[in-house]
Amino acid sequence: MMKNRIGLLTAMSTLVVAGWCSASMAADCAAPLVRSLQDAGRRIESMQVTKPGQVRVFAADGSEYTAGAVRRMRAEVQLADQACRRGDSRVASGYLDAISATIRPAAR
Repeated sequence: MMKNRIGLLTAMSTLVVAGWCSASMAADCAAPLVRSLQDAGRRIESMQVTKPGQVRVFAADGSEYTAGAVRRMRAEVQLADQACRRGDSRVASGYLDAISATIRPAAR
């Protein structure tokens, strides 16, 4: 039962992150900012916290993050989306800067 709940929560969080990176941003933010937020959202979406208490989370490219950092970045994507909906590109750009400072270059 617990496994099913975790799987459902993971699927729901993936859909929510994908929803944040939707066309709603395009309405009020500049296209380059929207593309950057969408790219960051897709990268963060690849980071799945699958177990309660999980400490290390790996992105699709192999880079490693803490579960707390992943949750914070997801929240920042959501806050950036809300700022875009309000027409506040400056605030959205600030959240993107915070996300970019946390996301490390892809592992090669």
